Amino acid sequence: MTCPQTLKTFQLTDTIARTLGKLVRITGLSCQVVDPMFCRFENCVLKAKSRDFKELSMVVRLLQIPVDNITLRVEFFRRSYTSQSILQFEIDGCQYWRNKRRNPIAKTLYMLFRLENFTNVNHSCPYNHDIIVDRMQINRNLNMPLPLAKDDYTILAYWSAYKVLRSIISITMQVVD
Repeated sequence: MTCPQTLKTFQLTDTIARTLGKLVRITGLSCQVVDPMFCRFENCVLKAKSRDFKELSMVVRLLQIPVDNITLRVEFFRRSYTSQSILQFEIDGCQYWRNKRRNPIAKTLYMLFRLENFTNVNHSCPYNHDIIVDRMQINRNLNMPLPLAKDDYTILAYWSAYKVLRSIISITMQVVD
């Protein structure tokens, strides 16, 4: 006889285990400036370097420096279904660098993509320089332990400074078996 709690744990573990073999392909990138008086994108490109990987490069020129109040709101959508987000969270960019344990989702994403190797966003506020992501290598197939169905997804990142929306970055991806 199996207790209900053990059965639920087994079902959750089984669901996650079945998705461990899923592959994630980054298929698109777009950058939109909402406030052209605050910043501009000098570069926002996802370039295929070979069949094995792509490179993401981005340069954001900050026009009003220093910036000491940054908020990032992330929404994760399944593209073929409703416009309701699957996951959403908000990060205080300045607080995150003071204590990374405050936001485990942000820490996981930062470590997953090894952003410390490709960007100059590695310190707390204030930011008195341009934001650069330089040739961040993205494997053609990211093997990520995500409980996601085979489909197309979009990640929207809303960047705000001083509680005013400044830019939106959209990343599209495909989950395949």
